Amino acid sequence: MNLTSLTFLFFCVITIIIYFIVPKKIQWVILLISSIIFLFYKNFNINTIIQAIVVLFTSYFIGLLIYKNRNSKKSKKFLILGIILILAQLVYLKYINLFIITTNHILSFINSQYEIEMTSSNSLIGISYYSLIMISYLIDIYRGSCKPQKSIFKCALFMSYFPILTSGPFIKYDQMENQLYSKHKFNYHNMCSGLIRIFWGLFKILVISLRIGYFVDTVYSNINNYNGFYIVVAVLLFPLQLYTNFSGSIDIILGISEIIGISLPENFKTPFFSKTITEFWRKWHITLGAWLRDYVFYPLLKSNYMQSLNKTISNHFGKNIGKKTYLYLSMLIMWIIIGIWHGGAYTYIIGSGLLQFVFMFFEDLFEPIATKINSKLGIKTDVFSYKLYQVIRTYLLFSFSMIFFRATSISNAIDIIKNIFVYNLWILLDNESLYTAGLDMLDFRVLIISLLVLFMVERLSCNGSVREKLFNQNIIFRWGIIYLLVFSVIIFGCYGVGYDPAAFIYGQV
Repeated sequence: MNLTSLTFLFFCVITIIIYFIVPKKIQWVILLISSIIFLFYKNFNINTIIQAIVVLFTSYFIGLLIYKNRNSKKSKKFLILGIILILAQLVYLKYINLFIITTNHILSFINSQYEIEMTSSNSLIGISYYSLIMISYLIDIYRGSCKPQKSIFKCALFMSYFPILTSGPFIKYDQMENQLYSKHKFNYHNMCSGLIRIFWGLFKILVISLRIGYFVDTVYSNINNYNGFYIVVAVLLFPLQLYTNFSGSIDIILGISEIIGISLPENFKTPFFSKTITEFWRKWHITLGAWLRDYVFYPLLKSNYMQSLNKTISNHFGKNIGKKTYLYLSMLIMWIIIGIWHGGAYTYIIGSGLLQFVFMFFEDLFEPIATKINSKLGIKTDVFSYKLYQVIRTYLLFSFSMIFFRATSISNAIDIIKNIFVYNLWILLDNESLYTAGLDMLDFRVLIISLLVLFMVERLSCNGSVREKLFNQNIIFRWGIIYLLVFSVIIFGCYGVGYDPAAFIYGQV
């Protein structure tokens, strides 16, 4: 049930209507029933039932045991047991083939004739999301940040709240406890604001992302038939496709929750205005970064092993080198985990993991050198031209890393990089040549205008909510913009043969 389908929209309308007409004390039950229907939609069998039960029962009962034994050493043992049980299922269902591929490579390297067959898993939608969410639930109980939920059914709702299952954002129990189970009255302002955000998400996906995707898919699937010019355009457009696809889905999710009366955390904050890769990842998939910071990075830094490593290196090479070494090592581990989380393939580990670490490593390493060079050359760093250079540099670096994210294999990514440097000059002289990659002149015009609108809205959002600014305008202007948005989605959205709105790029996670 993808987010742009009529089935999903109808499902949400029915859920919201029933939610507001039933007695308020059982509103959360309607959300639970809807979440169960969504979770098992087209995937209801004994395997998926067992998957859900394992995570739910592990989280619920071990959460109670952790809290009951919070003043004893048993608490930590129960926590470790819960994390192992949840991670074991996640790794088996989502990443077992990555281990099989790695093992087969090793066997091939030592000239062994034995080869392990790949497996086909049947995992529930959003398993990566709800698994990590429930791990954080157990950790928060252990840390004393929250108390365990006494009702297993309410715990099930927190685990499976349907809007977040496809693309997040990550939620924490203490953020949601007073929202999921509270009584909510219908609010007209919330409905209007939520609907605008939903249509803005649909605009991003149907008008921009799918249009770019058609061009990018055409080029990436036929790299031998397209020269460097096409590949450069596809490489530079893919981050925009990814962003509009992912952030558009988040807009739909947050819009639905806003109508219900539930506030979810933001997942993006104008990432393409970032001046460094470090800043970029503070604004891209924000809740994933926060989850990894709180439950992986900081615990790693504070671990006995890292502290011991820091002390050893500091004694031999100085405090500064010791601090940097254990900091970079913790970052490396975290970024490998991020790469693995994005998908069970080496391309994800490189594109969304290792390369991001490399960029951040060199940013931090050369920052003092760059400061000295700028000072000696008299380069102004607080002016528009320099900031624009930083934004473009960051976008180009991210675009390069996404070659691996988008490629089907490492060798395919290398071929794409090689073909970037193969140019036919006539392409630049022939205005009609670009249209052979699947989009016609109208598509490109719609795309250019849509991207300009996107840029304008993103720029305005840097100074506060665009929707609130819109609500403060005169009624004619306000409703004119709203109708323009709605009809843009209806008229210029991509539908029919050749476009796959179900192809959510982050769907594999």
